[in-house]
Amino acid sequence: MGGVRPVSIYCCAKFTVATVLTLSCLLGFIFRASHDSSESSRPPSFLQMTSSRTRTWGKAQLRKASACPAELQSRHPDCRVVNVRETLHLGKSIRPREHTAMVWSALHPALSSERDSIIGFKPAMLDVESRCPGESKQVSLVHHINIYAYDAPTPLSAGRAYVVDGEVPETPVGIDEKSMRMLASHDKEAGDYFLPDGYGIPVGKHALMERHFLFPKCWDYDDDIVESSGMDLYVTSSHSLKPAALVGALNFNMNVQPQQGPVEWITRVSAETLRSLISDNEEWPEILAVHLHTHDVARRKFFEILNEDGSLAFRSTNEKAGYGLQEQSFFNLPEKGWPRLQIHAGQQLLQHCLFDSDHLKEPVVYGLGWGQEMCAPLLVIGGVRDLAESMTGAAPLSHYSHYSI
Repeated sequence: MGGVRPVSIYCCAKFTVATVLTLSCLLGFIFRASHDSSESSRPPSFLQMTSSRTRTWGKAQLRKASACPAELQSRHPDCRVVNVRETLHLGKSIRPREHTAMVWSALHPALSSERDSIIGFKPAMLDVESRCPGESKQVSLVHHINIYAYDAPTPLSAGRAYVVDGEVPETPVGIDEKSMRMLASHDKEAGDYFLPDGYGIPVGKHALMERHFLFPKCWDYDDDIVESSGMDLYVTSSHSLKPAALVGALNFNMNVQPQQGPVEWITRVSAETLRSLISDNEEWPEILAVHLHTHDVARRKFFEILNEDGSLAFRSTNEKAGYGLQEQSFFNLPEKGWPRLQIHAGQQLLQHCLFDSDHLKEPVVYGLGWGQEMCAPLLVIGGVRDLAESMTGAAPLSHYSHYSI
């Protein structure tokens, strides 16, 4: 892995907004990712879900939730809902770059506190009227929404939109990108998620919402549309929760060539790298939940853990890639029928993404735009230190680096 070095998302944004700022901001922690690729002829099989509850999502829900779901309320009577919304005018006022725009909005300080922990979240999606000529239908522009904690001497201004990727991008001043820590995440067509009982994601002092919008190629940008999608966070002030963290890995090197038959692309991260980011105790972290993220170019996906000697510790069922409630939502391991997965020294964590390249007309590379793809495991991890405390100076911030290859 020679040549891998920390990259400042703000310095690089001045030169290559599309390839650095957009990529580096997507996940809470970005690891050194391998660029393994090999052919695969594994037969397809469908994931058998064993969820104990009905999964819901926030499609076209205009009314803000005022009460926590009964399951979370029974665990934590003080559970409350933090509605994260911010109205934007997209098109003429906030104009995308190559059909994509990324916007940051500050969470109002009154919405949360350093004493709070997130125990679940739900998307609140708002469709808008299409601006494609000749079309009369409702469409969703949201490709993903992430909520981040961050550290800064001067926080972002509430009520202001920061267009970090668009036709006229801007660079927020003073945010320590090493301190950015994911609190909640929604990908297109995903549903709600509740953490396992006894765990919570510490909120921290400052937080922001990142929204990525992907416009149809036929969109007319001469008029604005009003967009106010967001998320509902379920929070508690309980001090008895064990801290959890959202941790992700990206492979920036993806390059799937057409007409190569079955192709397999792999994103991997070592147990040592993961542990160094989130834990400073003797206990090794445990995977609590997983979302194996792709877009809609990859056909199949699965997850593996390999031992230090290369032997197989765990392999998940080969499942369908693409968009959809099951494909894009977080699931706790029992809901997926997976065993308990505690990480051990020397192990490698891998997401495999399978392509049928004979159907491709152009190379598929990493990215957030049309025809681009990701092979990106996003994990909820237990057995971590209190990351909210580390952001206020109790632990060094140097662990939270973004990497590019």
